[in-house]
Amino acid sequence: MSGDRTLSAAEGNKIRLRLNELGLSLDGMRWWITGYSRHYYGFEFHCDQYERLLTKAEHNTRFRKHDVTLPDADPWRDAGIDAFGYSQTHSYNYLHLDISTNKPGLCRVYVAPSNWGRMGDPQAGPPKYLSSDIYQTIAKRMSVLGIKLEEFIDGEPAIGGTTLDGINFNPRNYKKLAQAVRDAQKANGKSFIEGKKHGTPDVIDLSFLATSGTGFREIQWTDGQSATLDFSALHLALSPVRCNVHIDEFGVVIGGPNGDITLSPNALHHIANELILKTIIKEFLYDKVKLPKWFIDHLFVELPNTSSGFNRAGWGFEFHPWKSVRITAGHSCTLNDGDCRKTFTFSKSF
Repeated sequence: MSGDRTLSAAEGNKIRLRLNELGLSLDGMRWWITGYSRHYYGFEFHCDQYERLLTKAEHNTRFRKHDVTLPDADPWRDAGIDAFGYSQTHSYNYLHLDISTNKPGLCRVYVAPSNWGRMGDPQAGPPKYLSSDIYQTIAKRMSVLGIKLEEFIDGEPAIGGTTLDGINFNPRNYKKLAQAVRDAQKANGKSFIEGKKHGTPDVIDLSFLATSGTGFREIQWTDGQSATLDFSALHLALSPVRCNVHIDEFGVVIGGPNGDITLSPNALHHIANELILKTIIKEFLYDKVKLPKWFIDHLFVELPNTSSGFNRAGWGFEFHPWKSVRITAGHSCTLNDGDCRKTFTFSKSF
């Protein structure tokens, strides 16, 4: 297996020694490490006497049969490798051993993350939220910036109906999370701008008025010439008690080639569609008019923005029958000639 090495030889040896202490010594079995992976804290190895190791695992009272796969990218699952799995019982950060059944001799061992719970409890294993499409989309955006979101989530988070609703969770270490966001860097500068808590607010600070706690908005950097079809941006509201991380369809702040940061031309569209309609008015329509939240999530208001060349305004209904497909129906007007008509669009991302 190829992959990025994520632990040192000394750390790998600690895992081997833990196996020894738990009665699953590999000594004398002609084994060797074959690779490391960025997807788990452990290593893959080949064991000539894998059947002997399997027998030891079956009879070891400190382990029990536990067929579990990693919730996101699992190199074994993706490669179609079947295995018998065994996990250390009655322990957090327990050891998990996989012994392949269709690739003789192939094995791996890794330390289960603490948020998988204590092995022996009914719910031990990867938390269900890790398999949520919405969580995965947001977590991948954070991981690109060097922040592993699940390390900061305490308990089971509340996953919203869309990536705009995002993830609400109790933070495991609020100060460490806030500092990780402040330290996140892109190639051309910092990744987020933080809303000021004191002093005279500027125009960017006004975009944080609906943010509870400390607000961070992802900066869309441009060299003044290049353009991108993805105008979305992360938006975080962090506090010691409750945090929210979501993705705005259109970012609010933009950074220029000289390092200056200002409001994006898409800010007005964002305020109307994502802040007022899908955040503030959404609760009113749900509580007072009794419209289902899923229905409100599919409504949209469009003001001039980058995707339309700042030449269209309108409203309508959208839905995504598949993640890569967007269908809209509504009414819009072009601004240069005042032409208004019913609209229907079908778009697919690749």
